[in-house]
Amino acid sequence: MAKNDKSAKRDRPRQRTERRFEPRPIGGPGVVYPIGALGTFALGAGAWELFGGTLFDTGIEPAAYGQPVLVAGALMVALAAWLGTSGEPALRVGAAGLAVEKRGLRRIPWYAITQVTWRQEAVRVSGKDEAGNDVAIVARLSAQPQAAAWIAKEARERIPAIVDIPSDATLPDAAPNAGKRLDLEPPQAVGKHCAASGRVISFEPDARICPRCERVYHKTSVPEECACGAKLAGVAEIVENR
Repeated sequence: MAKNDKSAKRDRPRQRTERRFEPRPIGGPGVVYPIGALGTFALGAGAWELFGGTLFDTGIEPAAYGQPVLVAGALMVALAAWLGTSGEPALRVGAAGLAVEKRGLRRIPWYAITQVTWRQEAVRVSGKDEAGNDVAIVARLSAQPQAAAWIAKEARERIPAIVDIPSDATLPDAAPNAGKRLDLEPPQAVGKHCAASGRVISFEPDARICPRCERVYHKTSVPEECACGAKLAGVAEIVENR
């Protein structure tokens, strides 16, 4: 029974997850809420002065200041809405690589990242998406501090050779509860090319995937060490024992 339990654990696919990070708004709650509340009050007051007498047939003429107050209220509500949002896109960091939510979801797998740098208080990532197009992702410390921290942490663990972030960079610690955790589907290897031989993967069982960068290899061409530096002997051994 114990042997069967070990086999079941070994064959069970590992759970892949990622974290989704929303950008910080331009203004904090201490600024947004008072401006929004005052704007809403001005909207109500201006509307009452302009239309209250007509609605309830009081015979009172609209006050001269009603229109300026109404316009000022509308502008303040619009300002609060602008301060409460951000021009930065949401970012994702996890097993599948990095992704930016900008006109859809564009993802850079870890093995397709070419550079991770620290410049102008931001973590900057360059690479190619799954379609082979160039993608640049920027996590600014002012808008995405935890996304920047998690990108640096994961990149140092998965692709350390191409990470150029100095140890004295003003990055916060990657908080364990930061971002929203999302489950990912198992990686799809069919149709991809073996990173060692270039051979197309025609059947999922023929694929061997690096657990660190998710680079894909054909079962007949698995090297001892992945291009990211991860040892693959264990991957090949587990596959042979199935």
